[in-house]
Amino acid sequence: GVRQTGQHLSRARRLDRRRMTRTVSTHRTIQNRADYREFLAADLLAYNVSRWRIDSPWRHPVLHYQRLLRRTEFLATRRGAAARIARFWARFRLQSVGVRTGITLPPGVAGPGVTIAHYGTVVVNTRARIGKFTRLHPGVTIGIADGKVPVIGDFVYLGPNVVVYGGVTVGDGAVVGANSVVNKDVPPGVTVVGSPARVVAERDSRALLPSWIPFD
Repeated sequence: GVRQTGQHLSRARRLDRRRMTRTVSTHRTIQNRADYREFLAADLLAYNVSRWRIDSPWRHPVLHYQRLLRRTEFLATRRGAAARIARFWARFRLQSVGVRTGITLPPGVAGPGVTIAHYGTVVVNTRARIGKFTRLHPGVTIGIADGKVPVIGDFVYLGPNVVVYGGVTVGDGAVVGANSVVNKDVPPGVTVVGSPARVVAERDSRALLPSWIPFD
């Protein structure tokens, strides 16, 4: 009856949370050219851009920053004098575009398909980790406290002006509402709001992420 249905739903949520918790700490970085191409393709998909064109840097300034970021990450895997020169130039361009867009997203932090909804102030600590297809909004700060940094899972939605700091984990598919401050772990697949953030709903990020993002 109704009770059994409710028990089945609760069990399904618990199983899904355990599955997501196992993957939250997995973090991929670009290790070779194949990874580089995969990350570029995932970023295009996440921004709903079919292909990169000559006018794309002006049409998609945030994605332009992110493509420079991927270039910098890839060049970090290369060796030799030519690679060092290319890496220096890539970092210079990345920093220049970062100043114009207000974005500070260091190399090696963001997984494939991470998106920033709009240019504006976004600051992420160089040791933080962000999973695939997570979405950040202007005003997001992901910072250090007591020498520890956050780990953000896959498919997480961080609303405008969210602050996440310290050695916390934000589980896969979680939603952090606008202006929230996260200083404790957030379970996967829930919505949290407030300062400090607290769970207000058993609702994941599916409805808030763009429809073209392959939530899995």
